[in-house]
Amino acid sequence: MQRGKGTATVTADAEPRLGRFRLRELIGRDGDARLHRALDANGRAVALWTIPLARLCDDAASLERFRRTAAATAQLSHPAIPAVLASGEHAGTAFVATVMIEGPTLAERIADGTLTLDDSRETLGRVLSALDAAHRAGVVHGALGADIVRHSGAAAMVTGFGRTALTGERASRSDDLVAAGRLVEQLLSGHDDQPAVASLLERLRERGAAAFPDAAALRGAVAAPTGTPLPASAATAKHARRWPLWLGGLLLAVGLATGAILMSRPATVPPSPKPSPQSSNLSSPVPSPPPAVTRTAPAADIVPLPPPDPAPVPEAPIAPRRPPVAAVAQALRSIPCALVTVEETGGRLLVTGTAAGERAEAAVREAVEAAAGGWEHGIDLAAADAQFCAPLTGVAAALDANRGLAEPLTTTLATAEVATTEGSEPQLHAGAPLILEMRAPAQPVRIQVDYFTIDGTVIHLLPNPSDSGTALAAGAARRLGDRAEGGRYWTIGPPYGSELLLTIATAEPLFPTPRPEQEPAADYLAALLEALAILPDDAPAPLAVARFITTGP
Repeated sequence: MQRGKGTATVTADAEPRLGRFRLRELIGRDGDARLHRALDANGRAVALWTIPLARLCDDAASLERFRRTAAATAQLSHPAIPAVLASGEHAGTAFVATVMIEGPTLAERIADGTLTLDDSRETLGRVLSALDAAHRAGVVHGALGADIVRHSGAAAMVTGFGRTALTGERASRSDDLVAAGRLVEQLLSGHDDQPAVASLLERLRERGAAAFPDAAALRGAVAAPTGTPLPASAATAKHARRWPLWLGGLLLAVGLATGAILMSRPATVPPSPKPSPQSSNLSSPVPSPPPAVTRTAPAADIVPLPPPDPAPVPEAPIAPRRPPVAAVAQALRSIPCALVTVEETGGRLLVTGTAAGERAEAAVREAVEAAAGGWEHGIDLAAADAQFCAPLTGVAAALDANRGLAEPLTTTLATAEVATTEGSEPQLHAGAPLILEMRAPAQPVRIQVDYFTIDGTVIHLLPNPSDSGTALAAGAARRLGDRAEGGRYWTIGPPYGSELLLTIATAEPLFPTPRPEQEPAADYLAALLEALAILPDDAPAPLAVARFITTGP
């Protein structure tokens, strides 16, 4: 990503330009802001938001807010957020340029009636995940709605980030949550025959966005299983009559006092006994001792009180419901900056893996506390540098798509110390060879293998200058980096620490020409996000597998 500098010019054929961008048709507007379809110097289509710089110079705070917000937006790295390619000021015009996203809007898809419940929940999941990532980075969208969400290829993309920087709106996270709540109602209102959906919609209608503290919480509610029946207490809450605890106690006290009076009255005025009411909120009634009775008439004339009701047997406490292990694992997948596994060991839930940065580690711990239910659980996380959050976030959708396959894409280490589960960290020491074994999913793919080092560099293991063979037949396996087989090989060296191995599979090569064998990770990530965003609509969804590797002397 670059912040462009230059001058707005007009070519000899009167084609309007803004620096290196050639302006095509106007496709949207928001007050003084304009959205153009444009082409960059390489002929690539971009979405270009512009506004007269004078609108931001009314006060110094507005211009500074634009620069700060544009810079923060440029740092966003999420598979559902189009990458910001450039931003800045050119000859009296402020601009933000992003990857152009084609495809029908969510509003058009809703109008066509083509969204199933699964489609709706998947779309909302990506939108809310993008919103959560933006909020955690300090970026507010300000105009979330069905008309700005586009379906690109097999996934939803949230366009419009960066517009807020230009319009100077003081939108807040709460505004975004309110808009997100409306979007949830819009997509799920036709599926309220599902108990969990009905419960969620009722919660939104009663409390609005205030029912959820943030976009991540709303995303979790949307992702809840729809086939689970509501608890009886929740399903009947609207029809059951609830008595407050103090009223039950008052009724009980009145009943006991009435019983005492009836027992002490002369028998010539027989009482009309009634059982004492008992509050359903009390575990058992407290019987009062029988008062002394002064008899002024023969005992035969006394009408005896009915025997007290037997004390209810206390109900056995209900053990908290333990969610399936798979449900806890699914909840943790909403945290793209961590690779974790979840398993049951000796009746205890154990979460292990690696988190990229302190924020990711805190998010894992919070998610486990929220999702584990009645499980006694333990968490064993290794720490990796926060820089690895960006590549993991960029391929989060591809990682999820691969996990859902019966025969997924796999990459393992062919060394004596091999980690067999995603997220665990094998130890490789100085001089050790880096040898990989890859297996394709149940369809032919082209693979890209990248190794992100601790010093901010990415090494492209495949394709490389000695090997451009990226094609793998369905289910086929191949070995990479084995010196005995010839070709390129790699050994572990300094600097040491937790590093990231990433394999991506697509139907066609991601890049028309191979990348440099080694380059800055930031440069590669910008190109990678762009390549993923412009995959053809009819192309199979990209797949990815990632793992951390700990290196040391």
